[in-house]
Amino acid sequence: MSKYKLIGSYDDIDISMEKVENTVVAQIPLKNEGGLLIYIENILNDLRKKEIYPTEDGFDIIALAILIYLADTRISRSNHAEDSWTREIAIELPVFNLNTWKSAKKLFSQMLNFLTGDRWKIDFVKRENVLAESKERKTSYDAVSLFSGGMDSLIGTINHLEQNHNIALVSHAGDGYTKEAQKALLAEFKNKYPNIMPTYFNLWLSFGKDMLLDGDIENSTRSRSFLFISFGIFILSGLKDNNVLQVPENGLIALNVPLDNLRVGSHSTRTTHPFYMNLWNKVLLSLELPYSIVNPYWNKTKGEMADECMNKDILLETIQKSTSCSSPQKARWFGLPSQHCGYCVPCLIRRAAMHKSYKFENDPTTYSVNSVKEIINAHSKRKGEQLRSFQIAINRIKDNPDLKNILIYKGGRLDGDEEYIDQLSNVYYRGLMEVDNFISEYLKYEEHKTDR
Repeated sequence: MSKYKLIGSYDDIDISMEKVENTVVAQIPLKNEGGLLIYIENILNDLRKKEIYPTEDGFDIIALAILIYLADTRISRSNHAEDSWTREIAIELPVFNLNTWKSAKKLFSQMLNFLTGDRWKIDFVKRENVLAESKERKTSYDAVSLFSGGMDSLIGTINHLEQNHNIALVSHAGDGYTKEAQKALLAEFKNKYPNIMPTYFNLWLSFGKDMLLDGDIENSTRSRSFLFISFGIFILSGLKDNNVLQVPENGLIALNVPLDNLRVGSHSTRTTHPFYMNLWNKVLLSLELPYSIVNPYWNKTKGEMADECMNKDILLETIQKSTSCSSPQKARWFGLPSQHCGYCVPCLIRRAAMHKSYKFENDPTTYSVNSVKEIINAHSKRKGEQLRSFQIAINRIKDNPDLKNILIYKGGRLDGDEEYIDQLSNVYYRGLMEVDNFISEYLKYEEHKTDR
């Protein structure tokens, strides 16, 4: 078991690591050849062509995010956490505007603790070298939005394109499947909206297995959304008049209330949770940056997002190119190519949304396991555990609908007035009922097919 401290450096050094008592101290080069910021060199070239010039704060945010993502993905929980989950990680980063950044370090730690379930300590020192280009920022967009290649970001993009918005899409991919989904959807946009093609900014980030001493590979990657949002802010900082980053995510997934008593705390992801998003806005305020993070679909279920999409025909034609599955690679267990499994939580919510908006016969997505009856019958196996958990949550809320006002706090702290909290509890309830309706209707559909 080891603690880790990663120290970012703009000096001309190679990666070096030493173990001091029970802490691995790693000096990580940021700017020289082989330094971490090499990952944004291609992006910087693309930005310059569009007269987009990120600020010093923009560079510091993306540098911090890359260091954090390195730590998160290359420090094994099983090897370096006493409880096989909670790691202790310290980050030290040189920043240009030290005074404002020092005021935000506790907020950064709080945010990362909440997001990943680890114990983070974030600290900053003064950066003297200049990274930003002192050129006039001339480029702006009607909207800047994260684009994961998932169903929600697909819907959000269609809605912008239907309004002839000049939109910048900000993407991150650490695996080929996700990147291919993004590229396939971009090709669809080019075909269906030839006169208003979105601008696409993509950050590809994947580290070698042995980049940190005794680190190994960690597959939970909870900090991905921190990197994703940081990349969005990096882009925003180089634009002329844009100050809002949109993060399109349906309200049920954003809240991510644990479906049963076994999925609590670190076992429930919080990548777009309202409290996490609010912490981001507090950080930006503390850094004296004029940006805000907004989820335009925080009070919508996935089915409502699909049903209210401004072009449902295009959504239906492109939906199979999007990706929602939590682990599409597990299709290989069945000797199949990577694809939607059909039985994880995101797949079930996706299928319920398609049923609400189009009825399940019209969902063109290929699922490794399509039959709901088969999934239910596998209730004691991994294939059936997520649907079983949904059934537990659905029956609990049906027996006592007022529980929705309490259960929404299980995913994490919530701040806001009574009307806001009511909308959160209601989207949680409607989201569960959406899944319940899909399960019951699909079972009837399968029984009817059998009887014919």
